[in-house]
Amino acid sequence: MCNYSGSDVVFMAKRIGVFGGSFNPLHIGHLIVAEAAWQEFNLEQVVFVPTGDTPHKNMHHISKIDRFEMVKMAIKENPHFSISSIEIERKGLSYTVDTIKQLHAEWGSEYDIYFIAGTDAVADMPTWKYNEELLDSCHFICCLLYTSPSPSSEERIKQAVAYFGKKGCEKIHFLRTPELEISSTILRKWIASNRSVKYMIPDSVIQYINIHNLYKDEE
Repeated sequence: MCNYSGSDVVFMAKRIGVFGGSFNPLHIGHLIVAEAAWQEFNLEQVVFVPTGDTPHKNMHHISKIDRFEMVKMAIKENPHFSISSIEIERKGLSYTVDTIKQLHAEWGSEYDIYFIAGTDAVADMPTWKYNEELLDSCHFICCLLYTSPSPSSEERIKQAVAYFGKKGCEKIHFLRTPELEISSTILRKWIASNRSVKYMIPDSVIQYINIHNLYKDEE
């Protein structure tokens, strides 16, 4: 692999981080990754972009509006976090490259965009539609755990970077983050079984979940 941290990157333009995901629900792991990316890569801000309602992914009966509102509540006290409704407002199929193009149009050419992604997403990039165009339009921050990834995961990431050649080394960067045994899948199940998720989900989000009776039918 090439660049393992923001310290390896020569920054020229202003930098904006984009953090996309279903955030179903958002938890402290998401916030820790966003904060680490903001600091390590000298980002002016991190923009959270909740996905719309995608037919190929189970959203567990949680609407795009509820997911947007939960993210909005979770980040409101952080001055370098913001949120965009760009994907929940888009109709039809939505590709990451479309989001990046629209954000470039909104912010202008003086900004470089750094898309924050997990190891699985980066490893799968060679199979993404419009992947070359996407990598031309933004940088990627691949979040790695402080502990070394498994040999198979590391090999998949190396193959993904190599697939894009020189551009892969120049545009795909790596960020070490703490290892947290936490996921939205586990949290949904815990909420459904009335187990406490305090300290794993921001209090404002827990309150929203309770008021709107979300995730109660999770199997």
